[in-house]
Amino acid sequence: MLSLSINEPLQNLLSWQQSVFCMALSEHTKLHFHLFCDAIESSSAEEIDKLNALFWEKMTTKGAKINFTTQQEHFDSLIPDAREHDFYGVYPAIDHCVILSCAFNTFLIKSKEEALNASQTSFSTIASFIELQSGKAIEDEQLETEPLFIEQLEFQTELLKMLDNERSPELIKSIREFVQSHGVTNLGIALAD
Repeated sequence: MLSLSINEPLQNLLSWQQSVFCMALSEHTKLHFHLFCDAIESSSAEEIDKLNALFWEKMTTKGAKINFTTQQEHFDSLIPDAREHDFYGVYPAIDHCVILSCAFNTFLIKSKEEALNASQTSFSTIASFIELQSGKAIEDEQLETEPLFIEQLEFQTELLKMLDNERSPELIKSIREFVQSHGVTNLGIALAD
């Protein structure tokens, strides 16, 4: 696990903050799942979008009733199997699913570790991408000097600052808008308009 300044604050988030942080990172990385689906000509991207939308609805619409146990069963069927695909794109798609799974867990098991798990997953996506490009393993110290890592740390730090406010639908909507307006995924891939 990377030892980062944000790790302790992530573990001290309230339950709703854990959910929103995980959902924000899921929103931030869902393009990777879309690109994977495009490559294999799958319609699962629409299903992932619906699941992401349900989480935001749950957090912003008073009285929204969503059966996350049923939704998780459906979600499990969408997760790619790396053994069935021989190209790199499957790995960021799986990492997106890991982050979305963290969001599920914030609703289903109320773990205090999910925001940290989602954060670490996002950084490991970056590490594996850099290793793919360089053809060799990357040490934590070296990873922390990489532009993608630095940008992601700044992005997550900003999310934490935004979450340090009183809960309201407006705040949660503004966090989603912040993620969407960021313009790129954690791998620096530009989001389509």
